[in-house]
Amino acid sequence: MPTLKAILSQLNHRRKWNASASRNNARIEQEAGAPGAVQWAEVQKFLELFKPFKTQHELVRIGPDLDGGYLVPDDLDGLSAVFSPGVSDTLGFDLEMSKRVKACYLADASVEPPKGMPSNMTFVQKFLGTENKGDTITLDSWVDSHTQPGDELLLQIDIEGAEYDVLNTVSDEILNRFRIILIEYHNLDQVFDRAQFDKMSATMRKLTDTHVLCHLHANNASPFYQFEGRDIPPLLEATYLRRDRVSGDLTPAHIPHPLDQRNDPKFDDMTTPAFWQN
Repeated sequence: MPTLKAILSQLNHRRKWNASASRNNARIEQEAGAPGAVQWAEVQKFLELFKPFKTQHELVRIGPDLDGGYLVPDDLDGLSAVFSPGVSDTLGFDLEMSKRVKACYLADASVEPPKGMPSNMTFVQKFLGTENKGDTITLDSWVDSHTQPGDELLLQIDIEGAEYDVLNTVSDEILNRFRIILIEYHNLDQVFDRAQFDKMSATMRKLTDTHVLCHLHANNASPFYQFEGRDIPPLLEATYLRRDRVSGDLTPAHIPHPLDQRNDPKFDDMTTPAFWQN
């Protein structure tokens, strides 16, 4: 049975959560009505790109419980390497994948080289960016320096909003080396800002051309915001599988998946809403 201290702590977290949600809703309503804001009809078409589909490959969970674990299509045979920009305190996912592939490459300029890396894991203290300069490196140059055309790769990318610039500038040749892409989308509460919306929309459409979205999970570290009767998560974990690995008719994926877990144990887990539906 939870202690009184634990109960009071949970109530305090919930109070802060509700207050944050109210502030976010008020801000987004204001931004949606501002001059030059993206129109709701355009946002709706963008949200439809988040509709996930079931493939012939069942999903498996790789990595630790709670934050840092990901649902991945069970189509891992033949992968040669993992590229994982954005390094957290735990290497659970990367450590598990390092046992399945020949090499695992990590990149992050904000942290020191992680301890306990196996011999087939390499770390570079750089951010992913749109140019090779200073402490940034492009995804093209990073991947090209370690792989050959025809290599089958997995990308796990969580880089705090920089994913849009990085993926919008990656070449089609490098993007298509990634059989599986795991990405955390950030800033989805900024859809009415034209510059941010255009970047997000370009990324989603680019990935949709080459890969099939096969799972979504809302990160519970941020409260959903409400607009036009929809609950929309600001942070989303998405799983993609390259289209040539998918056969048969696509059917809607069931969300949530039984293997989903909340990211932040302080907050209640919230079912990912079907916000892509009208």
